[in-house]
This record gives sequence, C-alpha cells and structure tokens, in this order.
Amino acid sequence: AIVIMLSAVLFVAAANGTELFSGFANPPNSTKPWCYWWWVNGHVDRKTITADLESMKSLGFGGVLMFDSRGYWDDDDHVVNPKADLDWGGERWFDLVEFSIRECARLGLEFTMNASASGGTLNGFKDGREYEVNVFNRDEVRGHLDHVIGPLIDRVPELVGPTFTHIYSISYEGKIRDGGTWQALKDNLYMEMHDWAHKHGLKVYSEAAGPWAHGARALVLQNADNASMFDYVDFPQGEFWPQTCAVFAPSAGHANANARYFCRAATVAARRKGFSIVSAEAFTHMHLHWSVDPAFLKPTADQAFADGINHLVFHTFTCSPTRFGVPGLEYFAGSHINRNVTWHHEAAPFIRYLGRCQYMLRRGKYVDDGEFAAVKTNYYGWGRFRKDGRAQFTTTHRREGATDWFFVAGEGRGDVVLNAASDGRAVEIWDAVTACRRAVAGNALPGRKTRVSLDLPTGGSCFVVFLPEDRLIPSSATCVVAPLYDTGRAVYPMTNIWHVSFAYHDGVSAVPPAPVEMSELRDWTSYGEKEKTESTSLRYFSGTATYRTTFAYDGHTVISQPRNLTLSLGTLPSGLAHVFVNGTDCGTVWCAPWEVDVSSVLHEGANEIVVRYTNNWHNRLVGDCTLPVEKRVTQSNVHYWSVRQYGNPGQRQVPKPRLHTGPAANDPLQKSGLLGPVSVLVYSASQGIGAAVVKGK
Repeated sequence: AIVIMLSAVLFVAAANGTELFSGFANPPNSTKPWCYWWWVNGHVDRKTITADLESMKSLGFGGVLMFDSRGYWDDDDHVVNPKADLDWGGERWFDLVEFSIRECARLGLEFTMNASASGGTLNGFKDGREYEVNVFNRDEVRGHLDHVIGPLIDRVPELVGPTFTHIYSISYEGKIRDGGTWQALKDNLYMEMHDWAHKHGLKVYSEAAGPWAHGARALVLQNADNASMFDYVDFPQGEFWPQTCAVFAPSAGHANANARYFCRAATVAARRKGFSIVSAEAFTHMHLHWSVDPAFLKPTADQAFADGINHLVFHTFTCSPTRFGVPGLEYFAGSHINRNVTWHHEAAPFIRYLGRCQYMLRRGKYVDDGEFAAVKTNYYGWGRFRKDGRAQFTTTHRREGATDWFFVAGEGRGDVVLNAASDGRAVEIWDAVTACRRAVAGNALPGRKTRVSLDLPTGGSCFVVFLPEDRLIPSSATCVVAPLYDTGRAVYPMTNIWHVSFAYHDGVSAVPPAPVEMSELRDWTSYGEKEKTESTSLRYFSGTATYRTTFAYDGHTVISQPRNLTLSLGTLPSGLAHVFVNGTDCGTVWCAPWEVDVSSVLHEGANEIVVRYTNNWHNRLVGDCTLPVEKRVTQSNVHYWSVRQYGNPGQRQVPKPRLHTGPAANDPLQKSGLLGPVSVLVYSASQGIGAAVVKGK
C-alpha cells in the first residue's frame, strides 16, 4: 500500500467505472509485458513448449520473443551448454517453431522471434554449416530472411499478423567490415529487415546499434546518432541490467541504486518518430544465477518506466525440459522466471504490476516537463538522467484530453511538484501493486502546478492522476472509505508459536528439512552453522515454508469502517509470501511495505494465520557446491565451485569463478524466512482524516 499525507478531511469518492481505471486495474493483452523465451541449443520438445507457454499466459505475459542462439557466451567463464539436440533451421526445428506459434495462437499470446542464430550478429545455418551475413549487403540480408523466416510464413500464413507479429534483431555486436559505416549498417541491415518484414505481413523491432563497442573490431559508437539507428523499426528497444547482486549487497533492491540503463536512445527515437511503444530488454542480471526476486527487480523497472519505457521484455524465461532437473538449463544472463524458479508460481502479481504500469504509460501522449537534460548522441551518455540528481522522486508525465497523470518512482516521505493544475480537478493516487485508487489533497501552486505529499515504501511507486471534476460521483457500494496510514494505528503482534513445514520445488525428489516450531521467528541460515549440507539442512533450504499460527483478536478494537485491518509481515529479507487467513486467500506479498488487507476475513476470537513463504535457489545452490553430484538437490548447466576467490588473485592458486558462472561453497548465504515482526495493524480514522478508495480486481 501507499501512504498519503493529507491536511484536511477527505471523504470524496472518485469515479470507479471510468474506462481509464478499468484498463489500469485489468490491462488488456496488448499492454502486458513479453518475455524472452530461450531455447538452449535446441533442447526443446512439444510437452515443454506447451507447459512453458501455458505458464507464461497464467502469469500474465502477453507475448514471447523466441531465441535459439548457438555458441553465444557458451564457454567455461559463463555456462557450458549441452551439445545441440536440434539443428538450427532444420526440418525438426521448423516443426517445433511452427508448433510454438500455433500454441501461442491457442493461448492468445503474441509470438516474435530473433532472426538469427546468434545474440549479437546476423547468422544462421544452411546445409549444416554456419554462415555470417554481410550486413552491408542487402541481398545477403534478404536471402537470410528468406531462408530463416520464409518457411514459417509458408507454414502458418493465417497466423502471420494476428499471432506471429514481429521479427527481431538484437543489438549488433559483430565485426564492422572494412569500408562499413553506421549509416551503411542502418541502410542495409535495418532498412532491408524492415522492408522485408512489412512485405510479408510482419513488423520488426530491434535494439539497433546497442550499447556494445568492441574496440578496433567496430566503428566508434560516438560517431553514430544511435537514436537514428531506430529509423527502420516499428518500435525501438533499449535494455537495462541490474548492476549489483542481492547476495553481496543486500540493500541493492532499494530504488535508484542498482541498475545500468541503456534506454535513452530508444526513448528519444520514439519521441522523434511518434512511436507509441518504447521497449526494453528487462532485468538482464549478469551475476549469481537465481539469486533475485521481484522486490529486487521492481525498482529497476520503475526507473525504466520513469525514463519513458512502456514495454518490457523480461529476460529471461528459459525452456528447460524435465530431464535437465531443476533449476535446469539457463542462458548465461538474465533474471530467471521460468517454471523451475522457486517463486515462479507466485510471480503473477509482479507481472500484473508491470502490465498496469505499461497500460498507463502507453495511454495518452508524453508531456515534456524538462525531465532530461540535453545530451550528446553518444549512447553511453543516454543512461538514466534526472534534471535534479538529488531529487527524491523521478517522474514522467502523460496527458489524454483533460486528464493528466504522472508515474512517480522513489521512496520515503516528501513532496513532489507536478506540472498540472488541480483547480477544478480531482487528484488521485493509483497504486499499480494493489489496483487501488484514492483521492488526495493537491496544493495548488502558481504556474498551474500542484504539490502532492507522498510517503512511498522502499522501492516504491505510484501514479498521481488529475481527473476532470465531472468524473466524480457520490460514494457507492463499490467504494470504501479507508483510514490513512499516518493517522494512528494499533499494533497487535503475533505471539503464539509458529509451526513451520518445508517443501522443495515439485521437480526435486530430495527429502526436505523436518518441520520445526518457532517461538520466535528467525533466519533459516542461523540454524546449524556447522551442520552438513545434505538436503535436510534448513540452513541451506530453498523452497516454500508454510508458517502456521493462531491469533486471538479482541473484537472491541474493530472499527466500523472497512479496510482498517492489515497483516504486516515486517520486512522480508528475500523472496515473497502468500497469505491465508481463516482459509481465505488474501494474496501474495512481494514488495514493500510487505502488508496485505485482512479486513474482511479477520474475526473476533481465534483466527488461523497461514503464510507460505518462498525464497530463491541461492542458498541451496551454495550448499550443493560441497556435495558430490549424486547427492545434490539441484541440477543445472552452471558451474558449481568449491571456492570463490576474493582479494589478491596471487595469494592462492584456486579457481576464480566469475559471478555469472554459478555459486561457490564460500559465497555468503541470503537471509531467508519470515523474520517479522508479524502483526495485525488496526488503523484508526478517529482523527477524521480519510480517503476514498476504489479497488480493482
């Protein structure tokens, strides 16, 4: 939830049936995020294809970008993939791609694909031999597309456009041949791809020149206006990478502190050309595999949204057949979200959050409030830039008719001045985490500006919406009046014993830790520091723990107004939690402030509280580094290291794994489990300060 500070009594109910809010609460497929769908050296089958795509649909993705790159960062310093099971561009390969497109059509997902067998060049295979396209020769580019995409168009002609919508070219990272220029690259590669796609009923998107420079192997990027490289796309794409690792920097999930952004060129290009979609390859984590979770990722997405991005392609959902175990196969980079991720089954609220933000950031038109300073055309100068680097909140502004709205990212209590007039309009906060809206006080300032006071949680965000006054309607049964969080509250901590049981991912056959009783909540990694690392070790457990307790609620504390009762989990050190009260599903808590509404389910007397907490794979992977292969809980294509060397490399002759190669036995563990305090919070409206709230689905 979001804390709003008011200076006056407000019991105004905002319209709950407007088309804008309806789309925000339940965004259409067209504005939902996509995900990279990575085939690792062709290790894919029909059963896994169907399971993956059905899972993407259930999580709330709107489409996929299929990649089957071969040999791209497949080495001892990254990951060592199993040998190719399927010839790229062969008959069986086309059969499975066709099957994937038809499954996407059945499920209502868009299908897009990389037009190359590599991540950074334009290449493919023909007659069993690999070739690299001369990207300065339009005939070669056209011939490649005829060979790679043409057969699919012939196989699914009725689905080209409705389901098979785009082909893709990632950032070009190959060699620039003698005599080549960036203009020649644009005119031969990107123009030809654009023209070919449109001729065949498809569209194209690309990262164009991308953020990469390979010294003498490539032209100097400073010589190119990188925004102009997007002249021949149907929408441009940038990218952003979480730069820090939650294992080594536990506070890295705080807003504004943990990612490198290459989104500005795409944003500039979109505003020059009038593109409605500005895309980004999202969450390209290049540190320890499986060590992140939604709370860590959310602030990086928020900053990309504030920079003008309105379409995320989640990097990455990897295809990993059952025979590879869990976590299974992975590409060398990415914040993994496939079916083998421990928290995969609880990820839908996070994906819904992204979809709600994207819906609002696609609607209307961008309003330039001077958020970005003038920068050179050098791509490296186009990282995130705020007019005031000390500002507490980062914003972006959109307008449709008489309605203005601002996406605001940041954390803490403070004021934000927005370039919109509040006179004659209602000011509301729309929370994309909960799909709730509430009216707030706006302090009108000279120059048609408005000051709004916010109190956002760690890594927080919200939309501030200025609505025409005639949209207001009287309070109705669909609206409830909620007290504000800063008006006083009573705290009722849970003091009974917690009964905790443990379960591994469904793909694990190992015996989990035995159930425990906790009179006080504690970090799992504090259990048995000297114990062995077998599957029954709680210290190294990764999976889902079910916490059960009872809570006696004294009815005299109940306030007549609804939504006064919140279950607070304290702060989760990692992972997320699904809350049930008296058998009723109250939802998944995945980000700060780690609270869930329990007003309608908590009753006087004894109440059963169940919290299903799930951490990520990191701790179990560290434990498995000390075990022989046959005793490991996990199985994957990443390296399992006995030690990760720190300090001076000359001190010891030991392996020196890079972070993206996998875990090491001496890596620090992530704190895990409910740490609390878990409490029922009763918010009081006795001070006469409240706000109208309308909640979507």
